[in-house]
Amino acid sequence: MQSAVKLNISSDLEVSGQADSALEQLLLQTIKEHADQVAYMLQAYHAREKVSRVTVFPGSFSSKLKLITVQLQYTLEEFSACSAIDTLAQEKMTVTVHLDEKSRALELIGEYWPERDSD
Repeated sequence: MQSAVKLNISSDLEVSGQADSALEQLLLQTIKEHADQVAYMLQAYHAREKVSRVTVFPGSFSSKLKLITVQLQYTLEEFSACSAIDTLAQEKMTVTVHLDEKSRALELIGEYWPERDSD
């Protein structure tokens, strides 16, 4: 299984000809603006917990040979009414970023997690 989301870049942000530091700022701001959509993408990986508080892990931006990656940090929330247990856990996932300058969009592609066959 692999999940992805396409995020529109704000019209006031410059897209073309970005240096790595400017590209990182563009990525950070776009993910922050669309944190709910990114959380929905991550939710596909966690069937039992709720994904919330998505942020970019500081210093995780990488741009090598036109391959852009960034690590997302998020909270998994689980509540069991039967057991009256409320748990929070921090998780991280490295995502690949594709910048489409023509459509002014960023596509975030999550990690590939193989699906298990039913036992």
